[in-house]
This record gives sequence, structure tokens and C-alpha cells, in this order.
Amino acid sequence: MRAIALSCGIGILGCVALIADTHDDVVDLFASMAAALSEINVPQFMDAFDKDMPDYEKLKNAVTALVNQAEVSSSVEPVKDEGDDTKRTVELDWYLEIRSLLPDGPVVHRREVILCELRKEKKRWKIVSIKPLEFFGAAKLDQ
Repeated sequence: MRAIALSCGIGILGCVALIADTHDDVVDLFASMAAALSEINVPQFMDAFDKDMPDYEKLKNAVTALVNQAEVSSSVEPVKDEGDDTKRTVELDWYLEIRSLLPDGPVVHRREVILCELRKEKKRWKIVSIKPLEFFGAAKLDQ
């Protein structure tokens, strides 16, 4: 009986470590995306997405337009992270500061809870759904 209890304990610790690693991997993915927006690196931002995701091209075009029209500061914090080591549902508190490239141009602030579904492909997490997509669209900076 002692040996069984010991191996169960190790199994639980292994599961806790796996969940922590999975959460850390997902957090790192979104931190990388936020940094990519701030660095005007659309390919790095889009690398987080499954290319077969619905509206992939629409999102890519929207993010490209956004970073071409403004200086973007981005930060993201996970609110909810559920799932297992192959599928995750994540809610993110995402903040964007969009500053016009014009001298003394306007600044637009966006903050919203973003819902993402992820799947693990090989050893990497990929976003297969993100809502609302419009959050990453170009801003009205002509005021």
C-alpha cells in the first residue's frame, strides 16, 4: 500500500507541474503577441494563430492596418485559463493604447476582455478562435 500511495503522490505532483507549465506557455504566447504589436511585428503576432482559423486573413489585414497607422502599446493579462494540455479556453484583459503618428495627434485607448480558444499543435499552442476580432482593427484617428 505504501508504494501505491507514493506513486499516486508523484502522479499528482506531475499533473500540477504539467498544468503550471501549460499555463506558463499560454501566458508566454500572449505576452509575445502583445510585444509584437508594440514592436510593429505583424508576422510574429500572427504566428500565434492557426492559419486555418476563420477570419485569419481578415485579422492579419486589420492588425497590419493598425500598426501602419499608429504607434501601438499593448499589454495583456489572463483573466481565466481553462482546459487541458491539448485544448484551452482563455479570457484576457487586453489593453491597447493607439497613438496617432501625427504630431499632437489623438490617442485611442481600448480595453476589452478577449476570448481565445487554443489547441496544441505538435509542441506549440495555436489560437484557433479569437473574439472580438474587431478589437485589433484600425482606429479612427482623424479627430
